[in-house]
Amino acid sequence: MEAVRKIVSAELIKPVIDLPWASKDMQVEVIVFPFAEQVIHNVGNVKRLKGCLKKYANPSLIEMEKYAWENHIVEKYAVT
Repeated sequence: MEAVRKIVSAELIKPVIDLPWASKDMQVEVIVFPFAEQVIHNVGNVKRLKGCLKKYANPSLIEMEKYAWENHIVEKYAVT
């Protein structure tokens, strides 16, 4: 995919794009890509992510995950 890059004065693009940090003498780089919406037609080739991180799981911490939110609230706010 081809892109167009150009360095221009921020004042030139200010009417088109709201630049909150632009000053009169500021130079900005504009990069333009053609917009192309991609549609996946063949879902069969997409790999599933389910279980891909299983090799990093720590079985000793799995039981603690069940009550992680409650433990965090008690620790943070000292709620009993």
